[in-house]
Amino acid sequence: MHDEMRDGTGAVRPLWAGLAGVLDGAGPDGLAARRADTRRLLADDGVAYHPPGAETEQLWELDPLPLIIDGAEWAGLERGVAQRAELFDRLLRDLYGPRSVITRGLLPVEVVDGHPGYLHAWRRPAGAPARRELFLSAVDLGRSPDGWVVLDDRVQAPSGAGYAMANRRVVARVLSALHRRSGIRRLGPFFEAMRTGLRGGRDPEDQRVVLLNPGPDSETAYEQALLSALLGVPLVLGSELTVREGRLWQHTLGRLDPVDVVLRRLDAEWCDPLDLRPDSRLGVPGLVETARLGTVSVLNGLGAGVAENPGLVPFLPALCRALLGEELLLPGTPTWWCGDPRAFAHVRARLDELVLTPVVRGGQAVRGAGLSGAQREDLLARIAAEPHAWAAQREPVLSTAPTITDAGAADRPVALRTFTVASGTGWEVLDGGLGSVPAGTLLRDGVATPAKDVWVVGERAEPTGRPVFGTDEAVPAPAPGGVSPRVAEDLFWLGRYSERAEDTARLLRAVTDRWADFQSTPDPAGANALRALLTATTATTRTAPGFGPLLADAHRVAPDGPAAISAELRSLLRDRDRAGTLGFAVHRLTRAAQAVRELLSTDTWLVLGRLDAVLADITTEDASDGLNRVLEALLALAGIAAESLVRDAGWRLLDAGRRIERAQHVVALLGATLCDAPRGTADRLVVESVTIAAESVITHRRRNAGRPGVAPLLALLLTDGENPRAVAYQLARLTDDLAHLPGTVPEALDAAVRALAEADLVAVAARDSASGTRPALRALLTGLGADLDRLADEIAAAHFAPAPGPRPYDPLVAVAS
Repeated sequence: MHDEMRDGTGAVRPLWAGLAGVLDGAGPDGLAARRADTRRLLADDGVAYHPPGAETEQLWELDPLPLIIDGAEWAGLERGVAQRAELFDRLLRDLYGPRSVITRGLLPVEVVDGHPGYLHAWRRPAGAPARRELFLSAVDLGRSPDGWVVLDDRVQAPSGAGYAMANRRVVARVLSALHRRSGIRRLGPFFEAMRTGLRGGRDPEDQRVVLLNPGPDSETAYEQALLSALLGVPLVLGSELTVREGRLWQHTLGRLDPVDVVLRRLDAEWCDPLDLRPDSRLGVPGLVETARLGTVSVLNGLGAGVAENPGLVPFLPALCRALLGEELLLPGTPTWWCGDPRAFAHVRARLDELVLTPVVRGGQAVRGAGLSGAQREDLLARIAAEPHAWAAQREPVLSTAPTITDAGAADRPVALRTFTVASGTGWEVLDGGLGSVPAGTLLRDGVATPAKDVWVVGERAEPTGRPVFGTDEAVPAPAPGGVSPRVAEDLFWLGRYSERAEDTARLLRAVTDRWADFQSTPDPAGANALRALLTATTATTRTAPGFGPLLADAHRVAPDGPAAISAELRSLLRDRDRAGTLGFAVHRLTRAAQAVRELLSTDTWLVLGRLDAVLADITTEDASDGLNRVLEALLALAGIAAESLVRDAGWRLLDAGRRIERAQHVVALLGATLCDAPRGTADRLVVESVTIAAESVITHRRRNAGRPGVAPLLALLLTDGENPRAVAYQLARLTDDLAHLPGTVPEALDAAVRALAEADLVAVAARDSASGTRPALRALLTGLGADLDRLADEIAAAHFAPAPGPRPYDPLVAVAS
């Protein structure tokens, strides 16, 4: 077994001397601190992974100790993986064209036609020009005692390059001193090469590229968003694309934009329900036909999945000589395709030494050594029934490298995923890649974690990219475009939930402070004010049953009443599954942000990660302090939205969502507190709580000192166009936001503006002499609330996509590998 850090005598290899010094100097506590720093930075950056079947995303796992490779050694690997990319591109072009490798006997037809990744619908018509089949490829490598071997090929829609960049950003901070002095090659040029490859020499102003993905619940949603940001291309769902008159178009607000290139992160069979998988709702009906017509390029080609067949591996050396005139530089794991009778006889004789795997990705591999006699016979019978569907491999012994564990640094097996992209006239290889500490050595089930950063040390030689076949198939660059209805809706709700969380936090802070005051001094006025505020909280948050059943005990110090109220407050603070709570708003805010991750500043995740941590620790005993920290995070988020986002249509809708939500909250809060407010001292306490919850207490005191009453408060919170918390201010901002969007100003907005302009605040503030309530105020606020609800519906009808139908989705097969 090869040790990456130490030679056969146990001495540290010169390349690893710096990291060995870090390990020796840190000790167990220092290593634990480095791992904790890594996790914190990953959380701050929002680096996440969504395992299939999990309800939510999980924090990406990263070992802070890198895998280090010498630049001279890397040059050999670079040539090998670039050759492999060229080989697979040539092979795919042949398999979907003349199929000469089959007619010449270089490849059994069963290896191709018997694999579900071969899509007959993707065949080129006779005489049609060759098209690019491979743009981005990946090769999983491991170092065995005999040298580097290929563990797996990824040419369907390979994942991991974005995670490699995320790893580098974190490890560069955790090991900053070592990183600075190690002469590590940068990763950025690879992504620049991707952009160049997409540009292909064409005018970017006239071309449009989109990144097709399964959605925010997919396994590698974080990486898809990161690639979208790094490449400057919009992240789209299949429902946002349509085929009309032989062309592919993207739905944007008020128009359709033509699409020239689809860079896909969706497995091929899901991409078109007409020509491919009919039950898919993730793809675009007609996509295959537009590609056939040549009006859109799909990268990687939809038929690339057949090249991920391990049954190809025994034939690759001969195919390389035939298609490239070269010997294959990187050997694969010794593999036997069971469709060959001689190979199957070898497998039968040496089953205990081999791993049997279905040729279709996602199938369960079986280690022969662990089988009983009956299990062995059953497996061999299954293989004999479909020999072309099985391959056997000798499991390599992987090299080891130091990895931080709970007990300190320990040697663990490591593997490496390399990435190659077609760019200009050659293949560009990422200087490094995605290292991993796999649970096993057969990596066919996706990215393996914990991950490792990969450092290639030493200056890079002049690029010697391999010629790219068919440069006439070069792909255009992305051009800026509009916001899709789906993104528009997500941004709108991002604005709404961020404002809802802020408003709810302010209200709960006022309530918990009043509750603490009452518990320490339970006077009658405080009890009446508390009851009014608790009733208002239930009404404003629209929670049920809320405080209503508990208020009979609100003035008592007996165990039942306070405990029940505290429990309800705790639920309002933290319960993320209950609509109306702070926890619910923060959870939905995070989900909305994840859906448009590619559009947001990385600082967003720094804020959201800390917001989740604060909310998880908040208690009713220290609610005020915890809510202050929640508000700090939410205010930071509002600042990021205000100062870091371009004022395009998406930002206008984000701001519109915030303005509608704030206006609705103010209207609901005033209606719940003032229409049936208690008289006397309790009334003043309620008014004070309202101004605190509406963040207007200082202005109210300054403007209305010596002028107690409700009318001045209504003027401040309803009609004051200079108060950023007033309803009139929100309506003015909404008018400006919607004026920048396609379509006419919604009728509900005009109705709300008129209602405020015509309101006599002195009259509506007056109490009814008989009931002591304020019916005119209730009527005004009820009308405003209805107008605001209608306004939200009108915005949705004008700008958002209709809700899609059911989307059958199996993340094991639908998500890019």
